[in-house]
Amino acid sequence: MNAPLDRWTEQHALLMCLGIGAVWLESAPELLAAMAAASFLGLIKRGLGSYTPGGGFGWANGITLARTLGGLVLLAFTGLGPWIQAGLLWLLIAGDGLDGWAARRYGTVSAFGLLFDHECDALLLLAACVLLFVGGKLGAWILLPGALRYGFVLYRRWARPPQREARGNRFTRWVGVTASLGFAVCLLPVLDPTLRWALAVCLSSALAASFLHSLVRLYRPESPA
Repeated sequence: MNAPLDRWTEQHALLMCLGIGAVWLESAPELLAAMAAASFLGLIKRGLGSYTPGGGFGWANGITLARTLGGLVLLAFTGLGPWIQAGLLWLLIAGDGLDGWAARRYGTVSAFGLLFDHECDALLLLAACVLLFVGGKLGAWILLPGALRYGFVLYRRWARPPQREARGNRFTRWVGVTASLGFAVCLLPVLDPTLRWALAVCLSSALAASFLHSLVRLYRPESPA
């Protein structure tokens, strides 16, 4: 990752942690949505000219942008019905593979696009957690799995482990997508409260294990070329 995008990632993580704190203290998801929107605008401005190898924004980034806007809408308008919230989340999460496919299909894979996609995924996961908290379906602890991505970035910034990056693998990707879809299921009113709590705990534990796995990889010696 280049230095400007790397700095943005750290600034974004700090800003999102502050926004999550505002949701916890004041139940203010609209403030979090505004902070996230401003931060993503900063990313788009900072990535000007490096969106794709050719410089254009590209279809893949356009799909990611649409998914990001959907996540912001969910945070800004928490009064939408739970079926609409869950359905929109499923649709946005399902689009995760579409932007990657478009980037490979049209040869527009870039560091900007990869970061944009990762942060969009993190936003959608956070949106699901915030909706569960604001809607009174689960306690404030459900905000913790939504904050894991940002806490990981800040830890990496302050602890400065031997490895700068912990590349994703099938396990971490599978856990991330499954957790997001599962939290969306938890929004459904037909779900028994006990079952909702148990499902959310299991998904949160899997996410924690995924990030712990990535954390351990930051301290592994780099493999020789």
